[in-house]
Amino acid sequence: MLVVTIKGRRTGQRAALVLLPDSEQPGKLAMADVVPVDDPALYAAWPKTGAPQAEIARLATAALDTLERTNDFSGCLSISDGAKVFFNECRGLADRTFGVKADPQTKFHIGSMNKMFTAVSIAQLVESGKLTWDTTLAELIPEYPDQAAAARITVWQLLHHTAGLGDFFVPEFFQNREKFINPGDYLDLIARQPRKFDPGTDWNYSNAGYVLLGRIVEKVSGYSYFEYIQRHIFAAAEMTSSGFDSQEDVTSKLAIGYFKEGAFSTSWKANWLTLPFKGSPAGGGYSTNGDLLRFASALRDGKLVGPATLKKMFDEGVPAGPGTYAAGFGDRLSKGRHIRGHAGGAPGMNANLAIVWETGAAVAVTSNQGDTPTAMLLSERIADLLAAVGRGEETP
Repeated sequence: MLVVTIKGRRTGQRAALVLLPDSEQPGKLAMADVVPVDDPALYAAWPKTGAPQAEIARLATAALDTLERTNDFSGCLSISDGAKVFFNECRGLADRTFGVKADPQTKFHIGSMNKMFTAVSIAQLVESGKLTWDTTLAELIPEYPDQAAAARITVWQLLHHTAGLGDFFVPEFFQNREKFINPGDYLDLIARQPRKFDPGTDWNYSNAGYVLLGRIVEKVSGYSYFEYIQRHIFAAAEMTSSGFDSQEDVTSKLAIGYFKEGAFSTSWKANWLTLPFKGSPAGGGYSTNGDLLRFASALRDGKLVGPATLKKMFDEGVPAGPGTYAAGFGDRLSKGRHIRGHAGGAPGMNANLAIVWETGAAVAVTSNQGDTPTAMLLSERIADLLAAVGRGEETP
């Protein structure tokens, strides 16, 4: 892959020109895209090691001010040291039509971050003895149309994106969004998509796999997926401002998503037409920073699953990105500590939860703007500073 950073002559907006050769057709490209990128000057003065809380808060404030001024961020950022939240600020508008400002009570769509909730639900059911990590898809969903493939796919593979499944974000899905409400509605569509590889032989991020995990939750627990999450994840973690909405629902304090069509576009569009009709086990629900930090604490403190199950979830992660992909969580090392969590991004949403596992410090960011990783990158840089605490690289 060739990535070239370019800069708009008139606007100064930076972007990455991404070119990917087609390995099967020499001389042709499999992908050519232009995506916005952050100005590297945003982090030029940040320390390379750790920093005290006051300095982290100052850097976060300055970064948010800069991003708001350049129209690159609208949302909320919260930072916890594991015992208390020492930074909690919002910028921009939750609703541009009526000029409603974002605040800590604003709910934001969080995209693929919902995969964490789905994975923990499966882990709870494994812990209770209702299935195993190696139970096959065929055993759990006998109505799945492609039983030959299902017999070779395990729960563990679905959790780690190694089942070889394709995706359901195809034209047929967007042309009939209102037909896809519950996990069972997706089965035929998923089964008809071309498989990427034989199960267990490679890695491919798969929304389809997590929808199937949501259907497994239903089959094994006897609850609908959404009811199970409400009872066993949200209620257990005291997440009172999280849920799943459909496009016809009226949800109090829910931000509207906005994006720009093209790397150098200057006009905003609402993201209604890019959304599924309703969120799914693969993503699309909503939450607040406060709820996400409560989820981080409940998970790490063993309120959702026990220590042995947690250890299993993070063992044997599959190499992906800067670290590994564990069972529903990204996992990377920084300053010798594990940073675990998940991001969510799509047109009009950009969110992330990064937990410094050994200390409990965490960063949550939610945004209703763009489809670039600006907010996620900011939270990960802050997580790197938090990971240095106690390593002799900061002053308490």
